[in-house]
Amino acid sequence: MRVLLIGEYSGFFLNLKKGLEKLGVDCTLAANGDGWKAIEGASFQLFNPSYRNIFEKIFNLIIEPYISRKKLFGFDVVMVVNPLIYSKFINMAMFSEIKKHSRKFFTSISGDCVSVYKSYENGSLGYYIYDDNPVLIEQYNPHKLRAKLQMYVEEATLKASDGIIPIMYEYALGVKNRVNCLQTIPLPFDASAVHYKPNKIKNNKIVIAHGIIREACKGSRFIIEALDIIKKRYPDEVEILVKGKMPLKEYLKWLNKVNILVDQCKEHCYGMNALYAMSRGCIVLGGASENSLAEFGLESCPVVHIEPDVQQIVNQLEKVINCKQKFERMGCESRKFVETFHNCERVARLYLTAWNGVS
Repeated sequence: MRVLLIGEYSGFFLNLKKGLEKLGVDCTLAANGDGWKAIEGASFQLFNPSYRNIFEKIFNLIIEPYISRKKLFGFDVVMVVNPLIYSKFINMAMFSEIKKHSRKFFTSISGDCVSVYKSYENGSLGYYIYDDNPVLIEQYNPHKLRAKLQMYVEEATLKASDGIIPIMYEYALGVKNRVNCLQTIPLPFDASAVHYKPNKIKNNKIVIAHGIIREACKGSRFIIEALDIIKKRYPDEVEILVKGKMPLKEYLKWLNKVNILVDQCKEHCYGMNALYAMSRGCIVLGGASENSLAEFGLESCPVVHIEPDVQQIVNQLEKVINCKQKFERMGCESRKFVETFHNCERVARLYLTAWNGVS
């Protein structure tokens, strides 16, 4: 079987590629490294996302991808990381051509898209990244032409797909009733690529960190306010680290000195950032709601659930701080969870089963 993965989300497709290759699958990854995250490992660059002027923008994002589209043809299975990968003006044409020259075409729901927004808009999702985030909401404003085009293009991809595969609860919610929606499959992760460090407290200081990425989406204002409260309550016991937009290699190096990572508070499930930290041996606070666990048939997981509520985050942090004698065991449990539940080979088998189940 020849598989083509198109796009990237924080290393999701890179880790899926590793799992598939361990199973003997010929897998190609066409991606751009997910922007400033600079994630390496793609088979080739999907397109050049940088430009200096409008002419370069049109060439790099529209003309060149369409001209070179044939290198994406001839695969048994093609899966895109989200419904919208290319410029809105060529996305439908690109996917139509790719599908026509492939045996099967699948769409992963692993990020913000029209189906997720509709779940939020109708109230079924509850709190989410769209809260207090007018810029993100604007891209689905039905009164704006660009937003209408984006929604139309994303819907077209979902309808045309042989199967839609969400990666977590919030992404499954808006597509689960579609006839082509398949089982939710968790994120894959190759834990062997991340060095594990026992979670030990050095110099009697618990290091609590928050990486700032898309502040409004991650709920950074709630987290930073909670960290300020913790710092005032425990001035001699904790050290707070807050840093923004790090390439993956720098992020992993930064995690070496972290005991507790407060990842995000506006999503119901945890993502790739949490998996990197858990593999390193960190204790992670992030999304792990009852609904998200139920989506995977889990009763519990090592991630400590937090929500966009300053006091709730403070309470959860204090519970963890008061368990500091158990940090090494908690960090070890986090690593083992990633090694088993998110094992890239195990997850790759789930994808093979899903793909092969569609005629």
